[in-house]
Amino acid sequence: MRLKIVVVLLVCLSSINGLLAQEPDTLRTPKIGLVLSGGAAKGIAHVGVIKVLEKIGITPDYITGTSMGAIVGSLYALGYTANEISEINKNADWEKLLSDRIPLNEVVFEEKYEYKRYLFGLPIRNYEFKLPSGVIEGQQLEKFLASAMWPLPELDSYDSLPIPFRCMGVDLISGKTIEFDSGNLAESVRASMSIPSIFAPESIDTMLLVDGGMIRNFPVEEVKRMGADIVIGVYVGFNEKVTKEDLFSLSDVLSRATVFYGIFDSRTQMEITDILIQPDLHGLGASDFTKNKQIELYGEIAALEIQKSLYQLADSLNLKYTPIKKFDQPEEIFIKEIKVINERPFVADKFIINRSEIKAGTYVRKTDLLNAVDKIFGTQYFKKVTYKLEELNDGTYRLYFKVKESTRAFLNFAAHYDNQFGPGIITNLTLRNYLTTESRAIVSLNIAENPGARIDINKYLGKNQRFMMNYFFNWNQNENKLFENTVDIGSYRFSYLNAGLGGKYSIAINQQIGILGFYELNKIFPNDNLRNYYQVESFKSYGYKGYSYKLFYNLNNTDDNFFPTKGFKLDLCYKYNYEPQIAYDINFYDRATLSNITFFDDQFSDFYSANFNLDLYTNFYGKLILNLGASAGITSDESAILSNYSIGGHSDGNRGVNYVPFAGMNISEAIVPNYSLLKAGIDLEILPRIYLSARANIGFFTQSKDEIIDYIKYSPLKSYLKGFCAGIRANTVIGPISIMYADNDFDGLIRWYVSVGYPF
Repeated sequence: MRLKIVVVLLVCLSSINGLLAQEPDTLRTPKIGLVLSGGAAKGIAHVGVIKVLEKIGITPDYITGTSMGAIVGSLYALGYTANEISEINKNADWEKLLSDRIPLNEVVFEEKYEYKRYLFGLPIRNYEFKLPSGVIEGQQLEKFLASAMWPLPELDSYDSLPIPFRCMGVDLISGKTIEFDSGNLAESVRASMSIPSIFAPESIDTMLLVDGGMIRNFPVEEVKRMGADIVIGVYVGFNEKVTKEDLFSLSDVLSRATVFYGIFDSRTQMEITDILIQPDLHGLGASDFTKNKQIELYGEIAALEIQKSLYQLADSLNLKYTPIKKFDQPEEIFIKEIKVINERPFVADKFIINRSEIKAGTYVRKTDLLNAVDKIFGTQYFKKVTYKLEELNDGTYRLYFKVKESTRAFLNFAAHYDNQFGPGIITNLTLRNYLTTESRAIVSLNIAENPGARIDINKYLGKNQRFMMNYFFNWNQNENKLFENTVDIGSYRFSYLNAGLGGKYSIAINQQIGILGFYELNKIFPNDNLRNYYQVESFKSYGYKGYSYKLFYNLNNTDDNFFPTKGFKLDLCYKYNYEPQIAYDINFYDRATLSNITFFDDQFSDFYSANFNLDLYTNFYGKLILNLGASAGITSDESAILSNYSIGGHSDGNRGVNYVPFAGMNISEAIVPNYSLLKAGIDLEILPRIYLSARANIGFFTQSKDEIIDYIKYSPLKSYLKGFCAGIRANTVIGPISIMYADNDFDGLIRWYVSVGYPF
């Protein structure tokens, strides 16, 4: 009843003021302002409120918003209808939008293996560790805003929008509240929702901007200054009723401290709000983006609860809904000039422009610019890449790529465990343009029961940096079991080392060819149980060393390293070993017994090996992923057992030379010179990021490469090795988790594959 009286009085007062101030033929209809508060996920309720306002016939004359209110408000101000914004909300992948992750197929080839492999990283600046300014840079969010607002240029005033608009931010440098009323709208909205410690601050001109909710979460005064006579406010902001138990963690305390003034200010703003709508969100929190549809519905319910008063306002002002003319969105625009905005320019502007593949003097579509942003960001030189447009006097545009370079030195960490290789800690140092210009250096250590080390240095050449000189060092040491006729006869340590240099060329973002030359050392160290089995107590080591070269072609356009849903991978490799030298450590008197050791051979000649692997992934109904593939390898000298293929196991890691997974067998259960296999797998997503998984494979191996064709022609199906594994896999914040039961058709023994975390 009170709300009804307030609405009637407001309308009457506004009309009286108009009568006193104006001539009869120029009576002014009272202006309505819509204010949308911040509240992160809770701000999605604004969409539901706007749907009801539209249905009733109330179209605001002015809009102000903060944080999520700025996103919803800006879209409505641009002329998007409530239903269109609702569709955007329903189809939005909020998990993706609130991350900086891009699909693997948008990452340049030389960065794919390292991409998103670590739990966390520490940037190093001036030889000191510096925590990042936020967990999220906002790459995907700003890309979404740029898409929705295409091709909106820099504006002298947001009053020129279909509905005049303002949003709020806070400048960390001056401490002042900033009212965004001009400039790049996507940039302003992104700054308005830079929640401290979650989103990195947005840099605009000389300002470093964070979420306006710190001070002005409910910008009522601003909409009144714009000219609003009647203010409809939707508040979904901070929870005022908290207890000591609610402020348990450091993040809880910091979050509360940063918004405390905003809470106090919002109370003041509510007092000058004419119609206040506060949706009851039933305990939903600021991070509940996965409940976006539910939150929108609660906003709609809250508006419907006061619809009588809203109808009364609409009737008193004789309002009827008429769609706002949406801002112009042409299919394509003409780019006259291209420039780069980069505060710390270690990367040349020319490289950035070339990588974008956008040419000055050409027409571009929205998708062209979004793809260009992905191509630049995919180089991994940058924390964030965005674009903005400036309309020139002749109707053409100047394009700006705004980039924020990654810290040149980063120390990364990850932990992992699997039941074959045990636990381990991975440390990684990545240096970009540090050793020299246009370079990337990686040093990775696996501190574990089965340790490893990897050094990889690329020196890029050419204007597009597609060609690179590559310097590398790899070492792995694994504890393996040795099997004879599926019987475990003992164990040994296998050590693999290579070091060399070569050249690589990226044909495209997902394809690479190259040639590498290197020194190679393969060695095994039998454990006591294996020496006892062969009755050669003095047998300490056996291996070979020498020089090799490798030719390879790799294609990978899958969308993830560990949980791909689409795309395919193809790896082709040819390796030649030149004059390998045998080395072994055994007592002179025991040498006569070496002939009893199945894997021992004291003479190698030059030999080559060649192999390929193919994996295809496709997605059905968004929940079922099918994987089909094939793999094969040959060796010219079957006696070169230390360079044979190591068959068995189920792993996503890189444990050294010629490792070939085979479900149903232990890792390295079969060491063979020639093999061929077919494989298939399915993953069914039963809960978000949790999958029921199964893998099956069938294959064979031969001692001579010349026997492969005959085996395929004449061998019965029952002679092929067949195996499978099934279980559960999860894509978690600590990395992939896998628990798989495995079996085969040739020994009846059950295996288990258990792994947690990112593999080395």
